[in-house]
Amino acid sequence: MRTIHSWKSSIAIILLFIFAQSSAFADGFRNTSEGARAIGTSGANRAFADGANAVIHNSANLVDLEQPTIQFNVTGGYGHNTFKAPGVSDKTENPHYAIPGFSVAVPLNDGKFALGFAAYVPYGRSVDWGNKGYFAEMGYPYSGTMTVADFTPNVAMRLTDSLSFGVGIDFYYGEVHQEQFAHEKFSPFHKTTTSHSEITADDTATGWNAALTWKMTEKQRLAATYRSSFTMDYHGKNQVTVPETSAISGLPFSVPPIPGMAFESIVDAEIEYPTIIGLAYGVEFTDTLRAEFDAEWLEFSVYQNLTIEDTSLGSITAPQKMKDTWTFAIAGEWDFATNWTVRGGYKYLNAFTPDATYSMLGPDENQGVLSVGLGYETDHHTFDFGYSIGLFNGRTVRGSANSPDGTYDYDIQVIALSYGYKF
Repeated sequence: MRTIHSWKSSIAIILLFIFAQSSAFADGFRNTSEGARAIGTSGANRAFADGANAVIHNSANLVDLEQPTIQFNVTGGYGHNTFKAPGVSDKTENPHYAIPGFSVAVPLNDGKFALGFAAYVPYGRSVDWGNKGYFAEMGYPYSGTMTVADFTPNVAMRLTDSLSFGVGIDFYYGEVHQEQFAHEKFSPFHKTTTSHSEITADDTATGWNAALTWKMTEKQRLAATYRSSFTMDYHGKNQVTVPETSAISGLPFSVPPIPGMAFESIVDAEIEYPTIIGLAYGVEFTDTLRAEFDAEWLEFSVYQNLTIEDTSLGSITAPQKMKDTWTFAIAGEWDFATNWTVRGGYKYLNAFTPDATYSMLGPDENQGVLSVGLGYETDHHTFDFGYSIGLFNGRTVRGSANSPDGTYDYDIQVIALSYGYKF
């Protein structure tokens, strides 16, 4: 027998995973790597990170730039989720998305120093199961969107001929939005009515990042990157609308209709984002052929509980029990013709969400990612294209506090375009 959620029982998952992307790989709630070159190498883009996008991937490499550079990125694609259970089938709507990004870098003092700045979206996108589907009908959150933008100035310096260092500040702005229905009975004499909740909240936060590159030999290099955790204390409004109920006839006394109403409450929720540590080894086999091996550790365990304060509905804490995870990537680049480079890569992502707290708004599964890319570069212009596809087997969930039992599956493809100009 299916149980319809009331406001009190479902508020525990209001804002739960609305910051988790549907249209990205299950790399926690992060977006895919910024820029077409990083997409084309499955994110294995630390040791050989170049151009202005090095501000994001490895700011220590900014000192290798010979000219001031500006880059524009657009990452888009298709993300489609399905859910199946006995007698139930549902799928997400609005599967397409696009995310912009921008970076600029300026070398100084003959490459001894460099300055950089980037504006991009490291976390976000949305899940929309539709307002007439299974999750909407059952009172689960059916639509959630999230965006966290990062505005990060960085400075890099060459410590020795073989060692360079970069450090920067991250200024974050985050916004979340969620919708759901709740089914409630106002009295024994009125039928169940369906109310609608729409939550919008935002916040700002700061963090910091650092990077180190060691050129071990003329052909080999090691890179390490660090991005600190940060906390968003989301603050916003929950707008609830309740339709008018019908009058009841045929009773020995009159039961008039209850008029429709709307009210607004204040919502606060604290969400912690993970520390990310990356390590990379890069090797140039020839002047035209190179490879890179990357590993990342993500401290998702900082997010153990979600506490929601609602001035109308009270305070509720929902356990999350996130797990620390690793990702691994390998990629290669080949300068196959003058000005032209072809790329390819593979990445493996570990799921960070246990079955006990899995949510329909937080797609997460152990998976692989295959990528290809193409680049063209002249003295002043760079053009890059990247494409990635997720390799999914589906995930069956049983006993989750935040999802009905059933099987989720995903179809996700990402395309990125980048343009750079060297002054």
